[in-house]
Parts: sequence; C-alpha cells; structure tokens
Amino acid sequence: MRALVTISFAALATACAVGQWRSKPADRPLSRSELSSRNLTVGDVGRQPGLDQAFSRALAREGFTVVAHLPYHEDLEVTLSVTRTAEAAVALATLRSDGFFVDEARASFDGNDTTATALARALAVSQGMADFVRNSGTPQQATFSGQ
Repeated sequence: MRALVTISFAALATACAVGQWRSKPADRPLSRSELSSRNLTVGDVGRQPGLDQAFSRALAREGFTVVAHLPYHEDLEVTLSVTRTAEAAVALATLRSDGFFVDEARASFDGNDTTATALARALAVSQGMADFVRNSGTPQQATFSGQ
C-alpha cells in the first residue's frame, strides 16, 4: 500500500509540475495559403519602440494576413512583450484566439528586425499554429461555437 501511495504521489507531482512553455515545430508546417486563412492582429504590451511594426512586416513576409483592427471572433491576436532576465532580454509573442492560448514563441532580443523575424518564423512553423488552422480553432472554442 505504501508503494502505491508513493507512486501515486510521484505521478501527481510530475503531472502538476510547472515549467516554461516551449513551442515546437510542426511535423507538417502550414503552407502560405493556410497561414493567410486567418486574420492576425499584432498588439504590443512590452512598449518596445518599433518592435510591433517590425513584427507585423515579418509576419506578412511569412504569409500571415496582418490586420490593423481588433480581432473578430475566431481571428488571431498576438501580443508582444519583452522581459529582462539576469542573462539577457527575451521577446515573447503570445498567440491567442478569443482569449484562448494557441502558442507562444520566444527569441532573444537582439534588435527589432532580428527578433521580429525569429518570432514570426517560429509561429509560422509551430505545431500550435498548425493545429489551430487545421482544426478550425482551439478545442475550447468548439465548445462555445457548437462545433
């Protein structure tokens, strides 16, 4: 019985471990046509001058349809932020749809254009983005839209 409790506790601790989200590349990345199928709004919460414009241009080069208005229902919104750690500055691009998490890309903050290109590329080839487009949204959105 004691062994069962120990194993159960270890399994629970492992399942509840909090770690940093790591985006992964898709086995089958989206085509440019698939990337352009959803509107994408870029928001900048990090207040890093020029990063949002450089990121918008980089996303468009990857094939995303970048729009300048607030996202509509089932559209995508990516928010940018820059955090500083003891080692370096890191830029985060968090992708959401209707408030539901889709994916997050990270890149070292080496300058607006370099960082923007790395973030846009990571999102363009991510498994989270591929799942979102190919499944017509997140599983949570299907609950609300009756799919």
